[in-house]
Amino acid sequence: MIRVATAPMNWNSDDLPDLRPIIPIDRVLAEMVEAGYEGTEYGTGLPLDPAELKPLLQRYGLALASNFCWIALEDRRGHAEQIARALAVARTLSAMRVHVLILGLRGGAERIAQAGRVPADGSAGLTEAQWRAVRDGVHALAAACEPLGVRLAVHPHAGSYVETRQELDALLHYTDPRALGLCVDAGHLVYGGADPVEVVRSFGSRVRYVHIKDVNPEVLAECRAQGLGFLAALRRYIFCGLGKGSVDLQGFVEGLRRAEFSGWMVIEEDTSPDPPLIAARRNRQYLRDNFNI
Repeated sequence: MIRVATAPMNWNSDDLPDLRPIIPIDRVLAEMVEAGYEGTEYGTGLPLDPAELKPLLQRYGLALASNFCWIALEDRRGHAEQIARALAVARTLSAMRVHVLILGLRGGAERIAQAGRVPADGSAGLTEAQWRAVRDGVHALAAACEPLGVRLAVHPHAGSYVETRQELDALLHYTDPRALGLCVDAGHLVYGGADPVEVVRSFGSRVRYVHIKDVNPEVLAECRAQGLGFLAALRRYIFCGLGKGSVDLQGFVEGLRRAEFSGWMVIEEDTSPDPPLIAARRNRQYLRDNFNI
């Protein structure tokens, strides 16, 4: 069963907090319900304490889908601190009866600036020793999360150390499938030069969570040609409404169904020139009309 959620970042951007005036979280949640969603990812404005978060979401009839957590594991010296921080997020998810923690392998400022233009020779990526450090850190975090009933899913993300198809292949090659699953994000995969349909076909059994979005190909080409970074791309509305961009959403959803995916599908547009409620309603209706989801 596929359940459809959205995220507060579609109302209040974590990446570009100055994009529009802050919208109060109560209005955000009310508009999610009005637009037809049954869940939300954790995001700006939501309380951290499950004792506050649970009744707030219950008031609107919304479930918590998951939480995105940046983590840096390429340096073993930072493992203890990084794992402890991610484990704290996992404990909150467990208290909310959520079973998937989304991980992003944080890149530095240089990688964020190179988003969409990562050199194919691997010169901007991790070394083999660093990949092995990441593997060990992921395995340690997965073992710590297991008693909580929380599993891990990596999110290939523009500006991270898992942006390109080659980097995703490396991470999934190094890690145990039982320890690390995949959060497929159609938009970020295209941004990084990958084919979301091919990724689902290759790694369907590891998909634990889905971000569905579309990409404006003209903006993507402009950003690559002008050497613009990820934040500049967001200001140009790189992620557009579902069905309005270049992502093969038909093939993407069909691939998920062939893989017998069951879980949360989170609609994201990140930044939009439309009011958030309009964009949220439009994207939700697109899934209903085209995929009966």
